[in-house]
Amino acid sequence: MEKLILDLPAMYADHHVLRVRETLLALNGVEDVFASSAWKQIMVSFEPDKITQEEMKKALSEAGYGGEDEQTPILVMADAIKRDPQWEVVGSRVTSTNPADNKLSGEFRRY
Repeated sequence: MEKLILDLPAMYADHHVLRVRETLLALNGVEDVFASSAWKQIMVSFEPDKITQEEMKKALSEAGYGGEDEQTPILVMADAIKRDPQWEVVGSRVTSTNPADNKLSGEFRRY
């Protein structure tokens, strides 16, 4: 039995961990998979006479986890404006407290 450790930057959430484990454990020769979305790493225990590292990497790539050269997806670019794009379109926004809420909550909540 051998162990393979791979960095998978695209594995950044728990549902990715489940998908990676499902993909690798379906392969003949893979005995166990430890996957961490926190560290973005996997450790695979496998039988080298049944499966090669390249076959496992290919299966991961086909599942959308290309490997160590892949980057973690960025949902919002660092220099982009991070607010609702409809903010100016909607118009003024006013917040007011319902008088019934003030009556129910007492004096300490009036603002």
